[in-house]
Amino acid sequence: MTRPLRWLLMAGHVPANARGGGIVRYTVELARALARREDVELHLLTSPGAAGPLAELAGSPDRIVPLPALPGAAVPAFERFALGRRLGDRFDVVQGTKHLLPRGVAARTALTVHDLLLFDRPGDFPLPKRTLLGLPYAGSLRQADTLLCVSAATRERLVRWDAALASRAAVAPLATSPGLLGSAAVPVPSLVGRPFALVVGDASQRKNVAVVVSAWAQVVRRRPDAVLALVGPPAWGAEAYGPDHARLVAAGNVVQLTGVDDGTLRWCYEHCAVVLAPSLAEGFGLPAVEALDLGAPLVTSLDPALVEVSGHAAEHLAADDVAGWAEAALRNLDRPATSRDAVDRRRRSWDDVGAETVAAVTASPRRSSGEGRLLHRLLNRAGRPGTSASGPVHRETE
Repeated sequence: MTRPLRWLLMAGHVPANARGGGIVRYTVELARALARREDVELHLLTSPGAAGPLAELAGSPDRIVPLPALPGAAVPAFERFALGRRLGDRFDVVQGTKHLLPRGVAARTALTVHDLLLFDRPGDFPLPKRTLLGLPYAGSLRQADTLLCVSAATRERLVRWDAALASRAAVAPLATSPGLLGSAAVPVPSLVGRPFALVVGDASQRKNVAVVVSAWAQVVRRRPDAVLALVGPPAWGAEAYGPDHARLVAAGNVVQLTGVDDGTLRWCYEHCAVVLAPSLAEGFGLPAVEALDLGAPLVTSLDPALVEVSGHAAEHLAADDVAGWAEAALRNLDRPATSRDAVDRRRRSWDDVGAETVAAVTASPRRSSGEGRLLHRLLNRAGRPGTSASGPVHRETE
């Protein structure tokens, strides 16, 4: 019997409680799916503080590779430029789950491509992040043996960015968290008995929450009892709620919920009149899939990823059509909950994601099967930066 693949999943961004935003959820659920497979021996690269708590995900403390104790800003540079030498040839596969791969690693490499926002919307990112991460991300994309895109829309955008990557780019769409699907619904007292629409996500500019808030100002003129529930973490960039936000919050027509657990989020999906997803740019659009999996009516923007994941099961509107969003919300608010149409769709699982990930990685031809090992030997021999396939190892370039 062929031995399992020694698979290192880079999870240095996952906190000790294994909770967080979209990329954290992706990493945790993929880790669990890979750990359930007989053909994978999962190992995790973690922060020092998370090494003990995350051992459960890998199945054993022996399968944890802790990062050194470094200042937060230094971790990406270590992962990109120094980690490969540390890892040596211990692993068959090294998968980056958040922007970066180690240079010179002696393993087959895979990189998850969540989006290309760093290139498409650099102004959304703080200056240090877009300055320090852009070139290493580009280098990692071009290094990877396999690029695991979370949607066909993201793959298409990647190939437009660099057509040479097409042969290495596969699609492995995401799935709703088992924790959300298996949780007991927890009512939100401020929403119980009230007709409400739901927006899930932060309030950064690309999420386009301001358009829905402006639409809600029109909604409450006809439905003074209606509530817009905004559920999500604080924005990682500048928040954009629009000019009507403060007044609607003061009047009780907008309710903001942060730090909600799975049970609370499930209740919101199951009891809202409609989920609104107005984003300008998404790599996947997990709230849209969660809404459909939990039976909520859904309206999305025309963003390609949102249209892809929801298809005919949702209504789609131009992102800037304030009046259109108001009318869509009113139609759903006026429709009895008992009249919801059942959506005939297969619900994906994280085991599906894990299977597609392994299949894509093992099917991709190894671009540089000997180069990583050669570089590793040269580095050990010289004790200094060596040579890569494209020339001297130096400051990251595209």
